[in-house]
Amino acid sequence: MKWYDKTFDQITTNELFDINLLRANVFNGEQKCITPDPDLMDKQAHHVFAIEDGKLAAYGRYFEEDDHASLGRVVVNPLFRGRGLGSQLVEHILAGIKQNYAGKPIIIHAQCYVKDLYARFGFKETGDIFFEAEREHITMTHPAL
Repeated sequence: MKWYDKTFDQITTNELFDINLLRANVFNGEQKCITPDPDLMDKQAHHVFAIEDGKLAAYGRYFEEDDHASLGRVVVNPLFRGRGLGSQLVEHILAGIKQNYAGKPIIIHAQCYVKDLYARFGFKETGDIFFEAEREHITMTHPAL
């Protein structure tokens, strides 16, 4: 498995297609989200993804927003689930944030069902549960890396 961290301008058209297809299949298909995806953050984000045997196995993105860093669209291809790729993906994203946005705190809107994943990396819940993209979310924060 090979991991990549690319800006929007560095992504190939085939990679972009595979990323958008995976996001659509999971967020719009599995999770029944009607919120449009992709969105305008894609152009300014770093895109972290893993490829194995020519298939997109996992994807997430991170970016700078105002005075902090953020991450999102964390997704593991159903064909690759159960192998710990979610944790590996978060590790790669946090490494990218440390390299590109050192000194900035991290604020995310985590889907509630995966908040424990982020908690294992030191994220703390802040605020109340809210709905975003038809799913329960909670704001979580992490100190600057």
